[in-house]
Amino acid sequence: MIASLNSSKTPGTIISEICMMGSTFHGVHFLVEGEDDSKFWKHHLKRENVSLVNCGGRPNLLGAAALIGHATIAGVAGVYDPDFDRLHGTLPHAPHILAATDANDLETTLLTSAALERLLSEYADTALLTAFESRHGVSVATHIERTSRAFGQLRFLNSRAGYRVDFDKLSPYRFVSKTDWSLDLTGLRAQFAALASINLATLDAALQADCPAASSWAYTQGHDAVQILAQGLGGIIGKRQMDGKEVTRLLRLAYTDTMLKQTAMHASLCIIEKTLPMPLFA
Repeated sequence: MIASLNSSKTPGTIISEICMMGSTFHGVHFLVEGEDDSKFWKHHLKRENVSLVNCGGRPNLLGAAALIGHATIAGVAGVYDPDFDRLHGTLPHAPHILAATDANDLETTLLTSAALERLLSEYADTALLTAFESRHGVSVATHIERTSRAFGQLRFLNSRAGYRVDFDKLSPYRFVSKTDWSLDLTGLRAQFAALASINLATLDAALQADCPAASSWAYTQGHDAVQILAQGLGGIIGKRQMDGKEVTRLLRLAYTDTMLKQTAMHASLCIIEKTLPMPLFA
């Protein structure tokens, strides 16, 4: 069952809807951020036991979880994207009912799993992929991580400094070449600086001072990463024209229950499951 909540909903209306559904449904209300998350989880949860609640974004989901903690509403669980919480040092949100994705978001969690290799084996051109990795001395996964990191560091700085830059204007489709899959880092940073109304010297200093060293994928945001992969599959490592949404769909289909069981996210949900009226997993 999927309860689809539109963007006009608030944490309060989400709680009200859960309470109304509770009069006829006695299973688990499972909170997710959006439609892509719903599409993913409906294949991995026990459908007859779970009602997926599309909260229409992370703020709504976290807000609803906080209200649930104060309202003694039983039978609720969910998963959220931590985004940059770990880099900010933010504590987990409502860990008694919520699990965080292993990476910053669901898309990145899929990309860092064996689902990427399954996707590449089906949609990449083997000769082109091998030639790219040999020429550059890095794997496709490493190239995606390094390229997405440049966007992610700017996103992190944007959230930390409050520049309010619209990243729809900084799409990887604009700055990652289809010709050779390279990143125009100079152009990307110049455009960010212009949108933030700062000069390049100020931006460089801020990146040095405010973006801590971090492990691989720590700065990656999934929307950037899947668009970067789409650019590569369109010419450098493949011959299939697709966009980031299609790449995300293919990663979901390539992801198996076995992969899920290897995640910290799954381990957290198994602990939460012990407090629920019905099992989450088959």
